[in-house]
Amino acid sequence: MANIVPLHLMRWIEEHQGHFSGPVANREVFPESEFIYQIVRGPNARNDFHIDPGDEIFCQLKGDITVRCIHPDGTMRDVRVREGEVMLCRAGTPHCPIRPPDTWGLVIERKRRADELDRLAWFCERCGAKLHEATFSCANIEVELREVIQEFNASAKLRTCAKCGAVLPVPAGA
Repeated sequence: MANIVPLHLMRWIEEHQGHFSGPVANREVFPESEFIYQIVRGPNARNDFHIDPGDEIFCQLKGDITVRCIHPDGTMRDVRVREGEVMLCRAGTPHCPIRPPDTWGLVIERKRRADELDRLAWFCERCGAKLHEATFSCANIEVELREVIQEFNASAKLRTCAKCGAVLPVPAGA
């Protein structure tokens, strides 16, 4: 039988806070679980929209964040998630969490099935056109998201809008 021992989450965060870096700044708490149970620290350096094949639950532990979502009709909406609040982001909803400094959140997702792929998409800030979309297998969320984001940020061609010519800036700290 597995060793079942409670974990003091806030103590775990304090002990691991030096391991949060990069554009996503996330760390899995229970990598052996069938769930992706991760702590995410702000500030993050992202302007991508994650399109997850499963539902995602945001639980805001410290500070307030904004989750920018794209509705099926293409309109963007900013959803404020305040400290102590939780929000369900349904599968397939493009979303971009915007995390200010000194914010801490818990994000719960399920591990991907072998036939599922994640997507990241970027949109022009001037005209709203889609700049690029990347599809990838997400076996280790701490690694794959970062690699796809860094590849996009490194390419001026991918960040340049074919419709209006605007260039999406690389977020500070990316």
